[in-house]
Amino acid sequence: MSPLVQSIWTVVVFITFIGIVWWAYGSHRKKDFDEAARLALDDSDHPSNTTNKTEE
Repeated sequence: MSPLVQSIWTVVVFITFIGIVWWAYGSHRKKDFDEAARLALDDSDHPSNTTNKTEE
């Protein structure tokens, strides 16, 4: 590969990486991260809102 193509490829990969980091750590994902952080603290002794009913 020529040095120009390598340079362009490096810039494209770097911009892609920055885009992924921005998407993952952006403020719009804060709610999802907060919910995931509380999962380990949820009390599993209480039944969930949905119940599995079998038809007889």
